Amino acid sequence: MLQRLQSVKTKIIALYLVMLVTTLIFTGYFLQRSLENYFSSWLERKLIKEMNLILTVVDPFLYNRDYTRLNSSIITYGEELETRITIIDLKGKVLADSRKDPSVMENHLYRPEVQEVLKGKLGKEIRYSSTLDMNMKYIALPIKREDGEVIGVIRASLTLNKLKELYHGIWTVLLKSSFFAIVVAVLLSLKLTNQITDPIREITSAAQKIANGYLDHKLVIRTKDEIGQLALMFNYMVDRVKDKMQEISGEKNKVEAIVTSIGDAVIAVNKERRIILFNLAAERIFGIKEDLVLDKSVIQITKNYKLDELVELSLEKNEIVTEELEMLVPEQRVFRVQIAPIEGIKESTVGVVAVLRDITDIRRLEEMRKEFVGNVSHELKTPLTSIKGYVETLLDSEPDKQVTRSFLSIIREEANRLQRLIEDLLSLSRLESKFEYSSKEQVDMIKVINDTIFLLGEKARRKSIILEADLPVSLPLLKANRDQMSRLMINLVDNAIKYTPDAGRVKARAYNEDEKLILEVEDTGLGIPEKDLPRIFERFYRVDKARSRKLGGTGLGLSIIKHIIEEHQGEISVESKLGEGSKFIVELPLKD
Repeated sequence: MLQRLQSVKTKIIALYLVMLVTTLIFTGYFLQRSLENYFSSWLERKLIKEMNLILTVVDPFLYNRDYTRLNSSIITYGEELETRITIIDLKGKVLADSRKDPSVMENHLYRPEVQEVLKGKLGKEIRYSSTLDMNMKYIALPIKREDGEVIGVIRASLTLNKLKELYHGIWTVLLKSSFFAIVVAVLLSLKLTNQITDPIREITSAAQKIANGYLDHKLVIRTKDEIGQLALMFNYMVDRVKDKMQEISGEKNKVEAIVTSIGDAVIAVNKERRIILFNLAAERIFGIKEDLVLDKSVIQITKNYKLDELVELSLEKNEIVTEELEMLVPEQRVFRVQIAPIEGIKESTVGVVAVLRDITDIRRLEEMRKEFVGNVSHELKTPLTSIKGYVETLLDSEPDKQVTRSFLSIIREEANRLQRLIEDLLSLSRLESKFEYSSKEQVDMIKVINDTIFLLGEKARRKSIILEADLPVSLPLLKANRDQMSRLMINLVDNAIKYTPDAGRVKARAYNEDEKLILEVEDTGLGIPEKDLPRIFERFYRVDKARSRKLGGTGLGLSIIKHIIEEHQGEISVESKLGEGSKFIVELPLKD
């Protein structure tokens, strides 16, 4: 933690330095440019004044064409002013020069600064001097008579080395000032960051002590700024923590008892049997919010005297009570109730917590299992009884050949029915155990439906039923178990043929819609009564038991269909009108 604070301190100092250096760089740049411009202008003005002063002195020499004295004077003034001075006539001939013999100098007529003067402007130029073999700054002025006639040009020049020395001096001053400013800034930032990080170190140290259990430690408040407010709130927090620790120790056992069974409905009551906790599961079961039941009795909310008696028994005996009971409000459900006492610190028992586990579905499954066993026993017993009866008749008498063949035909039919029942039971078992869904592939449902129509075509023709398919040119492939899709279509179409009278019509249809593959099988059969629609997918449920057995049904076909569809994350629905026919609609998702 201290290393992190040191990192914060370093970051603050670095930020200050970056800001300062950036400011100094930009300020120094603009200041240097301003000073360079200022001194450049100042030098130009200075040279112009000096040239005007020289002209007043050497004007008589020019007028009298005394070039010897003119050159002597120019050399004298050039040495005193440390400036090169040149006198040039209108034809470019050098009349005098403070640095070189004018007789050996080349014509200066086409020098840029001379041309500027001849055009009536101030001549200024920075260029290389072939005479002196160095870069120079030139300023040129016209030499005029009293009547204003230009008779020549006076030119002054300085080497750029002098300007560079001047600029170097400016940068030296700026750098020294910047270095001093940076040193001062570092010292000030160190002091400032210490004022920020030192209180944070104190708070961190205090927090570590409190985490180790030293709740009496307090911070000394030295300032009234944000850090001082933080220290104040820190001390307040420590006081609140001390108070809450005492409360939590008293509630600890109660919370643990509730949390251990929070998955079911939990109702906690105090010694006066008033509700002090009512969890979300209890709210869902009894249809009432916790804030409406607090401080009310159990009997007021649950309307169950047995539960109230169990709560009272647990309070009196200070022991866990477990029992199974049935509640009629708000709906009929069965619960396994476990009530445990809440142990207090000073008192032996401060209340009880009741955990209600809804076992309605478990009981319903047990009933379904019993019903299933009964149905299977009955379905197996019926054909076996028939087979046994006809076999005993054949053994006990000597029927003629025709009767024997009739009896054997019935025995074979009952055996086939028994075989179909066993096969359907095995298929249903495999479906429920997901044994047959180990592999899926891309299935072309158009081919599956056409194969089904071909397979059951002869059965439909025997009843003069028109069996047809309404299919598009193509459909998206369905990722599914191919064998189960075939069984699905065969069961649906076979059921439709079974329960459709002679000369009826059965149609299979398929199309895709909203990322789903829709399969429909519609018939003009007997139809299903509305009261039976919710139960037709139950195992062994038959609308007309006698007719179903006569047609060879096992009562498991639709149950198998439903399992196949559910395992493929699909849905099935039925539309039916008694005496008009039925339509089974299957929706299967195209995306796996």
